[in-house]
Amino acid sequence: MVHFSSDFECGNSKNFRKIGKDRYRCEVVGDKKIYCYYFCFDVHNEGPATEVSIEVWHDPLVNDVSGFISHFPSTIWVAPQEWNRYRPLDQTCVEVHKEHLVIHLSLEANKTLRVTDNWPSPYSDTCAFLKKLAGERQDRCCLFTIGKSVQGREIIGLRAGTPGAPRMLCIAGQHPIEFPGVWAMRAIADYISSAIGEVQILREKMLIEVIPLVNPDGTVLGRNAFTSENFDMYVAFGSKPNAQEPEAAESKLLWRWITEKDTALWMNVHCYLGWRNNSEPPFDGWYEVPRGLFSDSKRKHTYEALCDTMRLETDSPSTTMEPDIHTENTLEYQIAKRYGIPSVFYEINGGTAGAFQSGKRGLRVFKNAVKTFLDLI
Repeated sequence: MVHFSSDFECGNSKNFRKIGKDRYRCEVVGDKKIYCYYFCFDVHNEGPATEVSIEVWHDPLVNDVSGFISHFPSTIWVAPQEWNRYRPLDQTCVEVHKEHLVIHLSLEANKTLRVTDNWPSPYSDTCAFLKKLAGERQDRCCLFTIGKSVQGREIIGLRAGTPGAPRMLCIAGQHPIEFPGVWAMRAIADYISSAIGEVQILREKMLIEVIPLVNPDGTVLGRNAFTSENFDMYVAFGSKPNAQEPEAAESKLLWRWITEKDTALWMNVHCYLGWRNNSEPPFDGWYEVPRGLFSDSKRKHTYEALCDTMRLETDSPSTTMEPDIHTENTLEYQIAKRYGIPSVFYEINGGTAGAFQSGKRGLRVFKNAVKTFLDLI
């Protein structure tokens, strides 16, 4: 007997049902147009070894077929229950149709297989990772928190460096299941608290604070874009870009953390999925704000140098040769406009990166941005 579940941390999918011999169907649970593609579910086989086919459809409540299917083809990740590491499913096992996917699986007897299109970094595991670093490296780093989410989860981070030195902030997880950004932040937290010689020098020159998951409720719930209160933290100001503070409770905490102390620069990593046939691997991307937002000439020059760094020393132009532009309701835009703080915004394509590659790409962006900043001061 084969049955399905998504009732676990980071799980997402609904309406599982059998539609034929060894053939099943489910739908993703979307948040809004475009952000309606993530799935993560368990396939439980309580009988002998067998092969099954699973149709994965868009969410009829969101009804954005093109937004859903635009993320595919992409890597589908699978992990047996006893493993703690996913592996990519062979491409021949996935069919992409106009409105749905078909995933073909070989199930072992009496085993459970987890299936997803975005290798998760659950909140509980991410917190445990940060606590382990802080516990083992007490001479080099410490934990901190900016407060609790609406559902009462601590938004924790790792701090390393010299108090009073230029302060750099690094975040991911505004869109809660964009896990490549989270893996990137985990790698950066590992790096800034490491014993590497160049990092010891970096800690003398800067104070770096990293929060891998700024939307823990959304991550736990397996949301595509929203908090538990249905706010999109990326477009933090919603329809009121001139408001005093952002909409979501978690965005307010971020805003205060960034703006209430001197901040030299900050970094934000997001993700999207899908192999592109009009560009080249690894299909990453980046965003900028209008440079005219910076009234201070020195900070404007710093931002221009960071933009050059993103274009020339990272994989960001591998999808498009020009960056996308942040709209005025984003944190990046308003923080640049009101406080003149430059930012680095990078998108990792989860179709070409799991945990390891996401970490490496994010770390490369971080190191290049830091080098550019330090060369200018």
